[in-house]
Amino acid sequence: MRDLNPSGLRADGLLLQDAPFLTGDGEMARRMREFDWASCPVGPVEQWPQSLRTAVSICLSSRHPIEIWWGPQFARLYNDAYRPILGVHKHPQFLGRPGWECWGEIWDVIGPMLEGVRATGKATWSEDFPLMMWRNGYLEETYFTFSYAPLWNEDGTVGGIFCACAETTPRLLSERRLRLLRDLGAQTAASATATVKEACEHAMKTLGAGIADVSFALLYQLAPEDAEPTLSASMGFVGSEQLAVAEGSTWPFAEVVQTQRLVRVALPEAHAPWPGGAWPEPSREALVLPLFRSGERTLQGFLVMGVNPRRSLDDAYRDFFELAAGHVATTLSSARVFEERTRLLAREQAALAEAERQRSRLETLFLQAPAGICVLRGTDHVFEFANARYIELLGGRDVVGKPLREALPELKEVIVPLLDRVYSTGEPFFGNELQVPLRRTEQVQDYFFNFIYQPIYDPSGTIEGISVIAFEVTEQVHARQRSERLTQELEATNQDLDQFAYVASHDLKAPLRGIASLSEWIEEGMADKMSEETRHQMGLLRGRVHRLEALINGILSYSRVSRTREKLETVDVGALLAESRDLLAPRPEASIVIGGGMPTLQVERVPLQQVFLNLMSNALKHAGRTDARIEIACADADDFYDFTLKDNGPGIDPRFHDRIWGIFQTLEARDKVEGTGIGLSVVKKIVETRGGRVAIESEVGAGATFHIYWPKRPRGHV
Repeated sequence: MRDLNPSGLRADGLLLQDAPFLTGDGEMARRMREFDWASCPVGPVEQWPQSLRTAVSICLSSRHPIEIWWGPQFARLYNDAYRPILGVHKHPQFLGRPGWECWGEIWDVIGPMLEGVRATGKATWSEDFPLMMWRNGYLEETYFTFSYAPLWNEDGTVGGIFCACAETTPRLLSERRLRLLRDLGAQTAASATATVKEACEHAMKTLGAGIADVSFALLYQLAPEDAEPTLSASMGFVGSEQLAVAEGSTWPFAEVVQTQRLVRVALPEAHAPWPGGAWPEPSREALVLPLFRSGERTLQGFLVMGVNPRRSLDDAYRDFFELAAGHVATTLSSARVFEERTRLLAREQAALAEAERQRSRLETLFLQAPAGICVLRGTDHVFEFANARYIELLGGRDVVGKPLREALPELKEVIVPLLDRVYSTGEPFFGNELQVPLRRTEQVQDYFFNFIYQPIYDPSGTIEGISVIAFEVTEQVHARQRSERLTQELEATNQDLDQFAYVASHDLKAPLRGIASLSEWIEEGMADKMSEETRHQMGLLRGRVHRLEALINGILSYSRVSRTREKLETVDVGALLAESRDLLAPRPEASIVIGGGMPTLQVERVPLQQVFLNLMSNALKHAGRTDARIEIACADADDFYDFTLKDNGPGIDPRFHDRIWGIFQTLEARDKVEGTGIGLSVVKKIVETRGGRVAIESEVGAGATFHIYWPKRPRGHV
């Protein structure tokens, strides 16, 4: 292969061929080549030990965030993937500088960890570790999963520390906020039997459990008879002075009413600072959000919530606040419905003289409701009242004054038993996506409804009727059914594709075999007339035919990896490796050594064996020596088994470590070593679709070690 780096490039005054570990097209590779290392604690590039050169090479070629701490001052080197972690204030001025200059705000946390690794030589592991960073102009709440591993000098001392890290802040914040939203959602169900005052208090108490994201909260109610919103509940304020400042603030309620959207407010400095929630700093801004009645655009109040002073208000954070406000609005709506229903029931239990007035008020309340609402009286379920939406759901039929059996004869077999059950037990009935035959036109068709049957009591406590609230969900049910059908059709299409690929590959390979056979016949028939050059060309012809056949098989295998899953079975990996070695039948001079301690897994047997066969055959093919040796071992790697296949072959230049996994990629001419360039890409695709990952360690002339990180538990298997 030709050197992929342009000649003439320099790294710290050296030809790139003298510092190949600084090659690369990324920003950090360029900066490291141009950096004056002699002016920083790392020292001139010519004096870098091999361990640092190797670590920097891995760092620059990796797409995973990596940071290197070098020397007693823990001078910093990092790659492009690590760059976003530095935010807008820590790049590039701290390249090569001591670690405490860059991360002074967290040095009391990570400094001892780094010193411990340098003193003991033992690696650390930190998962979802909280770090309060100053990287974007404010002290920011962040979380990381990282490991500090020693980088050894040739004299056995720890020269530096290698850190592979990943920021888990978005995931942890999302999980934390989701828990709070779930609690608010659960509060909605509880509010079905709570007063509005209790609902307000419960909502604030629930928000108080999430002060890491909601620094404080103010709940204002807006009643039709009130000209101004009234503060009903608050959360997060310590002392009357602090609450008085908040209550006396001028919130932009008018703007919220006009836009019907949340409004962002910068909080002014006050004598009593604004609560910071879980953090000692005061909140710098708040959001004012509208609270609408459920299913309506009618405002019932406002919710003011403080923003975490250690997080910026990004889109995900805004969405969280809007969802939280939606849950609170639903809670208040449910409580209001409960209070209204309680008042209605109380009035129904009043004197008979009040019954007519109560019934009239009920009709007025429900006439324009978005749900279909009706009242059925007596054991014959006579329609006493039905609002416009309910009549619309029935196709415009006039049902008031008629028993349900007569007004809707097509429903009596389905609905009457449910109504009788409510009448006899006194328990409400909740229907979810109930299929109902209904005549809206000349023909009876099936429709789907969600509904509630609620018993109505007379003053003596006897059930005298049933109130009905119904929502049609026919379109939603049909949409889900269409989705299920499309899924089934997709599965059938995948099966057709598999069959097509099999037939196509068979039809393509048949003429190829004919070409190979024909070339052999020609060579046999003209054996006395062919020159050595002609025989060589005929050999090349057959080689290309075999290569094309192998390519077809490889492409077919690669295409099936992610779409085809087999049954899980218990597999002894040691026995599987021994079987694979026997299938390959290496030369007597070659050896495949299988280490002990191999696990037993619940896996798809054939894909796992294909991974090992491809790696072993690849190592034998490219060994370049008759005494090829492959050593296979297994180590524990947390949630994975780390299977390693180490060979004594020619090794692979680190510049090509990423390239070898690509499809159709080979590092030698195909006429020199027969191959399709698909084997390792199939290995990578099999492993990654099963939840694992692959890696390689290799230097030119030092053999290669392939890592297969296979999950201990099956993932993504249906």
